[in-house]
Amino acid sequence: MIEPSGLAEEKDLQNSLRAFKPKFLDDLIRVGRAFDGGYLVNERGIRLSRYLLSFGVNYDWSFEADFRKRKLDARILCFDPSVSKERLRDEIVDALKQILSARCILEALSLNFRGVRRKFQVLKHSLSLYSDFSSFFSGDSVRFFCKGVSDEKGPNFFIISEVFQMIPADRLEENSVFVKMDIEQSEFRVLPSLLKFEKYLTGLVIEFHGLDRLWPDFAELMNQLKANFEITHVHGNNFSELIPNSSTPKVLEVTFLKRSLIRDDELQREAVVYPIPGMDQPNDRSKEDYALYF
Repeated sequence: MIEPSGLAEEKDLQNSLRAFKPKFLDDLIRVGRAFDGGYLVNERGIRLSRYLLSFGVNYDWSFEADFRKRKLDARILCFDPSVSKERLRDEIVDALKQILSARCILEALSLNFRGVRRKFQVLKHSLSLYSDFSSFFSGDSVRFFCKGVSDEKGPNFFIISEVFQMIPADRLEENSVFVKMDIEQSEFRVLPSLLKFEKYLTGLVIEFHGLDRLWPDFAELMNQLKANFEITHVHGNNFSELIPNSSTPKVLEVTFLKRSLIRDDELQREAVVYPIPGMDQPNDRSKEDYALYF
């Protein structure tokens, strides 16, 4: 594990995770692919949900696909302005142009097969992404919108109230929606609006970014969420750096479960080391995971 220099104890208490220690419950599972793209969430949050709202997909919908396998009757709504079927098709065209370019032909004639092979690998990857995207985001149960979410209406964004209006009234019940959010600092603008719909939520997994600059906003939102949700897991994204003079990463993945879904007599594990061996995985597989201190 990556250790901070000097003592493991926080040097800057303003960036301490002490107030946000998770409550480990025995139904924590990994959803999504290994390494970057997967998250640890509580199984009951999935089992009880009728909808998954996914804010931020990019080129990895393994979490959404795994969620669907675990909850076959769930409806999934995904939102991301950075990717679309048309953009993936354009990437295939660009890869083909590279293969048919004079440069590629010269590489082949000069027996530079490594360069040629690399171009074919890019094409193969683009074709695979396009096929997977087209297959997964088809039908009524899984829908994709090439728009993001924000706190203000715009041509490329929905506001949260518009998203919840997409759910039929007879399906929008208390504790029926799970939320995944990875929207590159926009979480700070969107979460206050989302919390107005907290009665419908079973749980959330949120990737908080830019914590070296936005820690006061992060702490305020975490305290608001703690009013009705239990923090059940925290993981540091090791693609980011640590906040200077602390052992806290600049990007944190935080899992929440509605407190009303936790029994008063439910057992919890007390002595938990983060990252959790055998469950957590580093986002960047070439580096060790960050050790977190609570």
